Amino acid sequence: MTLAILVLLGTSSCEDPERLPLVVLDTVEKGAYPRLIDDTNTLINLFDVDGSAYTYEVEFVDEQGGGLVEEYILDIVYDDNNPSNGDNSAGPVEFLKFDASQFTESENGYLKAPEITITGPEALGAFGLSEDEVLAGDNFHFQGRIILEDGRVFSQNNSSATVTGPAFRGHFNFTMPANCPSDLTGTYSYVTSDIWCPESDGPVSGTVDIVAQGGGVYKFSDWAFGSYVPCYGGGGAGGNLTFAETCAEVEFTGFTDSFGDTWTFESSIDGEEWTIKWENTFGEFATSVITFPGGVPFVLAE
Repeated sequence: MTLAILVLLGTSSCEDPERLPLVVLDTVEKGAYPRLIDDTNTLINLFDVDGSAYTYEVEFVDEQGGGLVEEYILDIVYDDNNPSNGDNSAGPVEFLKFDASQFTESENGYLKAPEITITGPEALGAFGLSEDEVLAGDNFHFQGRIILEDGRVFSQNNSSATVTGPAFRGHFNFTMPANCPSDLTGTYSYVTSDIWCPESDGPVSGTVDIVAQGGGVYKFSDWAFGSYVPCYGGGGAGGNLTFAETCAEVEFTGFTDSFGDTWTFESSIDGEEWTIKWENTFGEFATSVITFPGGVPFVLAE
């Protein structure tokens, strides 16, 4: 049973483009779906769970402008993605329900549900979770379904990819991920000393960029922090050298440079300074101090 909705040009006037998705093939089952009108960011910010919220609006698309929809139900599933914390995954459980008596007409002429706001505490509370039990990477999956007056049920499971795609904006399912937003990108000053090569007769200084790689992973634009200038006349170190920040905790995550050499790191934080003592299997080593004006905004993983 697949909900299929086709746009047939010429069946609606150009003054009413929002009603185009109403035309349905007679050879397939006719159903309904919730179309997204507007929404906000879905993140559950673990730095501010109480202030986290997702707000959205949906209108119901069917042959009668939503008139066939009897109920709109939203279930929730908790996906625990941190095995070290024990697998506390649970659900689905019913989270909210609206019936036809609560629907109003949207600006597009369809019936719509009341504006829905899901707060961070409400998502956690559905499973009796405390903030300490939810970690970065956990997800709260919401699964919507529509029940028609004749008892038929439509969800993402029996709706076509066209309906749930960007053109029709079908909004059955969505996810509120738990994470800690961060942005360490920027240009920072450094001083590098104890450089391995005899050509270096003292510290070198300059600036280095922290570049986001996505998902809380970062890299320095030059992991040698200027030491290649006195030793080789220029250049820098790159490759798969990375560090990751999760909820204000940093650890090194990539250890191979562009030449295939492996790097090791020892680091510490003192006020505005992040000191990194590094060396690699090619025999290069130095100690670099990166300055963060206003203080280093993270701690180091143990």
